[in-house]
Amino acid sequence: MNVQCQQYLPTKLRKMFLSTCSLGMSALFVAGSAHGNDFSPANHIGGDWGGPRAHLSNGGFNYKVGYFSQTAHNFSGGENNTTANAAQIFLGAYFDLEKLVGWPGADFIVEITNRNGELINNKAELPFLLQSQQIFGRGNVTRLTQFSLNQRLFKDHLRFKVGRIFPSSDFFAQSCAFQHLTFCSGGSSNFISSNWYGDPLSALGGQVTFTPDKRWHFKVGAYDANPQNADTSQGLRLSTSGGESGTLLVSEVEYQAKFANGLDGNYRIGIARSSIDKNNVINSAGLPSGLTSDITEIEDTDNAWFLNFEQQITRNAWGGGLRMFASLINPDDQVSQIGSVAALGGFYVGPFKSRPNDRVGLAVGRNSVSSRITNAQERFNALEGVESIDVQSDEYPIELNYNFVITPAIEVMPSIQYIVSPNGVNDEEDAVILGLQFSLNF
Repeated sequence: MNVQCQQYLPTKLRKMFLSTCSLGMSALFVAGSAHGNDFSPANHIGGDWGGPRAHLSNGGFNYKVGYFSQTAHNFSGGENNTTANAAQIFLGAYFDLEKLVGWPGADFIVEITNRNGELINNKAELPFLLQSQQIFGRGNVTRLTQFSLNQRLFKDHLRFKVGRIFPSSDFFAQSCAFQHLTFCSGGSSNFISSNWYGDPLSALGGQVTFTPDKRWHFKVGAYDANPQNADTSQGLRLSTSGGESGTLLVSEVEYQAKFANGLDGNYRIGIARSSIDKNNVINSAGLPSGLTSDITEIEDTDNAWFLNFEQQITRNAWGGGLRMFASLINPDDQVSQIGSVAALGGFYVGPFKSRPNDRVGLAVGRNSVSSRITNAQERFNALEGVESIDVQSDEYPIELNYNFVITPAIEVMPSIQYIVSPNGVNDEEDAVILGLQFSLNF
């Protein structure tokens, strides 16, 4: 099926926003609130500049400047032992329009992200399904990550945002306390659909939340699915030019549990559907697409579902405790090479009374190749009479880390990863990767 290349016209965008609002339910999650009472000088290396920054915050303007890096060294696995560093610089500006211009319940957000560096999997020639440095990806380029208007209505029971936004700020969101991509929803959510443009990417779209009470959140979002959004030339542009026209629709139900002793929990289940054409992963001969000259069918939609939860299990005397999480992504096996992404783990905040803000984490994952691809690879080798291509199945990442909170604005996290069957190939040497993560909030 051929798709005509056409520009995403403003009238079409308005229709998409209206259709999103008519669906009526979704959740608003603002990565950085514009409200001044969220500002704390202790959380920033620059403090409050001796007073002016707090004054700006109280008046309705906040900003964030962050630096985040992940270094990795492979002691085993891959073709060579080496070290790679990947980093991100983040700039955010948050405007409380109620304080600034008297617009009740409205915020405006601008976020810019620069990513740079290298990926250990590429540099060490270590094959992978999901990578060992979650901060790497989408090109070494500066991008417009968010440019949005956020509105709260009816005592915050209804919320919406429009502009250039990214779905992972509202859907499939959970804590990211690890270096491996499997355990960070902001990156692993990209496997829900190839048209899911999580940060640092963004797309023109709209997202709506209906919250009947403080526990239930019903959410829906619609996003421009044009693959041009992922191109490095997109940079700081507000809209795309050329490419394909389509929409990513996402819906999610979230329940926020509140138990005694501060044992809160967060439970989510959702679905996604993209209308961009994609090649089937298997050709007409039942073999992996692209290996032979047989015709590959075009699928005009792809559908996926996902779920995740976080639950506080214990609380210690200084406010920390054990928090567990689990997540599962099930992409469309007609078009996705990844069949599922599953993660289970936990982290303990305040392992020692003398270190009440430190955190220790342990997680195990399973990243699976689509069973259709596995069967097609086996069929291809049977026809060839020899094992001419690798047969892929499951990859199992494991990570243990300890996060040192030097100050609320400076954190350092060493980690060790053990990857069983990298790239889902049983004969591939298991990998041991030592990581070091820095987080600075200016």
